[in-house]
Amino acid sequence: MDMSLQQLRGFVAVAEELHYGRAAQRLNLTQPPLTRQIQGLERSLDVRLFDRTGRGVRLTAAGDVFLEHARRVLALLEVAPEATRRAADGTTGTLRLAFTAIGAYAVLADFLTMVGKRTPGVTAELTELVSPAQFEALANLEIDLGLVRPPIPAQFESMLVHSEDLVLAVPASHPLADGDGPVALVDATDDYIGYSPEGSQYLHDICAAMIGMDRYAVSQLASQVPTMLALVRAGLGCALIPRSIMAMGVEGVRYRELDAADAHSVTLHACWSPDNPNPALQRLAESLRQDPHLGA
Repeated sequence: MDMSLQQLRGFVAVAEELHYGRAAQRLNLTQPPLTRQIQGLERSLDVRLFDRTGRGVRLTAAGDVFLEHARRVLALLEVAPEATRRAADGTTGTLRLAFTAIGAYAVLADFLTMVGKRTPGVTAELTELVSPAQFEALANLEIDLGLVRPPIPAQFESMLVHSEDLVLAVPASHPLADGDGPVALVDATDDYIGYSPEGSQYLHDICAAMIGMDRYAVSQLASQVPTMLALVRAGLGCALIPRSIMAMGVEGVRYRELDAADAHSVTLHACWSPDNPNPALQRLAESLRQDPHLGA
């Protein structure tokens, strides 16, 4: 089926004027070529679009349906050039963003707010992935940007977006559950629930160093924080968690600050591949280079 934009514009003009002469005048045409356009369109569609009346025409039922679609096509064509330019410069488009489960509590809401402010026409598609899986997806251009834990491979560009202290999560029945003030790790317990290296090598290594490998090596390992807190709640041990996880409010778990000698912070970074051609990512990355603060 062949039809031209000229035919569609001619059809809409006749449908709105219900008169070939007025429609031709509106299009700066003479009537005969406009008539031929409509006739060619009707042959292409194999339907009659107009019935003649005394001094003009009226739409047939088929013509009435076709008018709705023709208007939609012409409207899309009007906005297509500007939409294309906006997509090309990153003003609109889609940003595929991945985050860790812990990162979701720490910074995701603020990060999405920042993305919305700096690239208001861009839509974010969200995926939860542990950091190693994010690095693989970034390398394969399956996601555009990740919120990850270090260490970050040298092939990627990154920027620190969040830092927070670790706190000690203990069962509600633990002797330290109802105390005040900071606690020393040495006084807490010999039973620690640790991070699986597959889930977060970064948190695994930090917590192992803080607790001591001789105590950490025999601990239970969890790849997800909800699992870790469930084990704490069950009384199977204590766990070091980023402060933002306290927002989960798990019943049966209490949180204690650490002594200054034991205190340690952990970081979260925005990470992306400089080889990613997505204009929306490039626009956001440039904004982050100029000002990394999430409140901006």
